[in-house]
Amino acid sequence: MIMEQFGRVVEVNVAGKTFRSKDLYIEFDVPFDDDASPNESVIRIFNLSQDTISRIKRNDILTINAGYEGDVGLLLSGRVSYVSTRKDGPDKVTSIYVLDGPDLSSVKIEERAYAPGVTGRTILNDLIPLLKVPIGSFRLPRNKVYSEGYTVSGSIVDHCEEVAKDCGAAFYINRGKLYIRALSDGDDARFVLRSDTGLVGSPEYFEEDDGVKGYHIECLLQHRITTASIIDLQAKYVKGRFRVRRGRHVCNMDTFLTTAEVIESAGR
Repeated sequence: MIMEQFGRVVEVNVAGKTFRSKDLYIEFDVPFDDDASPNESVIRIFNLSQDTISRIKRNDILTINAGYEGDVGLLLSGRVSYVSTRKDGPDKVTSIYVLDGPDLSSVKIEERAYAPGVTGRTILNDLIPLLKVPIGSFRLPRNKVYSEGYTVSGSIVDHCEEVAKDCGAAFYINRGKLYIRALSDGDDARFVLRSDTGLVGSPEYFEEDDGVKGYHIECLLQHRITTASIIDLQAKYVKGRFRVRRGRHVCNMDTFLTTAEVIESAGR
């Protein structure tokens, strides 16, 4: 089974090899969101040789580039967590599970106390290097002052999330990098999503108890859409600038789609 439908392109890079959809049948499910827990993606490649399978090891870096001919981009960069192979009729299916960041819950500290008047930025500047994750963005909407001091004990990532929240920021990992920034902040994808650029159906409105408003959207697979992408949405009843909060990229025999939740952007 080879996927060459409608100019679709998938490239999986791992263990020094590149697997292409023009040569092999490839499926994937790649979720993304704005919390600190690493997302697990799964990539399924059909009919690899046993020698090739044996070369794919835990903690290998794996990337997926996908899209359509002439417009292909990065969907995932992470580390292999598990590999399994099974028979499916005449085919041999290798499933590669990938985490888009390290399991930071295991990074702990015995105790560290900060004096009264310490700021959130000072605490984060001290703790973040201990996580050993490349920084994609570090922007605090405000710099909270802890008048009674602050004590760190146990999971470092839990405290980083708490301090970031106190400073009005989200704390998450995406495509192998750490981001600390406002929920409304993001990266301008310079992309207008409408029916002729891939929008499927009509955006579905949602409103949450905390006042967050946005839309559920579905489009042809689009590498520009990931956590904190800022996109322009143009539909029959919706026009505006939105920030992507979470979603997933899915590729299989029947589907080559990106689904996402988008919320109102500060730049709207």
